[in-house]
Amino acid sequence: MQILYEKPLKIELGETELFVNGKQHKKDVRKLSEMKDVLKGHVVLDVEGDTDMYYMFREVLKMNGIRFDITVLPGKTVLGECNKTYGHSHPEAEDGFSFPEVYQVLDGSAVFLLQHTNRDRSVVVSMIKAEAGQVVLIPPNNGHVTINPSEERRLVLANIVADGFDSDYSEYKENHGAAFYYFPDGNVEQNASYVVKTLYRLAPQEFDSMFGFACKDLLSEFEKNPEKFEFLKKPSLLFSTKL
Repeated sequence: MQILYEKPLKIELGETELFVNGKQHKKDVRKLSEMKDVLKGHVVLDVEGDTDMYYMFREVLKMNGIRFDITVLPGKTVLGECNKTYGHSHPEAEDGFSFPEVYQVLDGSAVFLLQHTNRDRSVVVSMIKAEAGQVVLIPPNNGHVTINPSEERRLVLANIVADGFDSDYSEYKENHGAAFYYFPDGNVEQNASYVVKTLYRLAPQEFDSMFGFACKDLLSEFEKNPEKFEFLKKPSLLFSTKL
């Protein structure tokens, strides 16, 4: 059993189960059959098997209309492509800004692939590689995918986001995934469904600082100072206050 947190909650992770203060937490599973529309290769389930791709543990903590979740992506590849989340965007929260989100890598490494769609339908992509302990802001109006670049080591993520809205998966389904596919050697291949205007490769702190955001530990800071994360419900605050 891996101890992720001792306080303010004791959170322990087994192979595929999460325990919060000793109680098993509800789990949602994303299967390979649900991912086939966003993978580079054509999956034959009879050959590959309908394996588990990742596990989602939502509402580990919920306060003030904001929830704290944990996601686990095993280290694996599918037809040579690194394991990843499906990919989604968020609806509008206010004044043309969609709901933001914040992630922290708890164990392993992650590649966050953010994409903003321009008026001409081209996309600007930010690729952010993060290690254990690092925090990454998903700003408004960016769809995003999280990738586990390792074939062997699992990725454990925490995230906080406003509660009560439904994510939109349609862009990723229609375009057969994100703007780039990611492979274990670190190489990427552009998805032909997109016109990529710019690809930025940025470090987490470098990216977060563009929005005046800084955070060392999601759970403890959220528990001690939930007001710090009000911008998750009112994203205009992100552009008016140093957080």
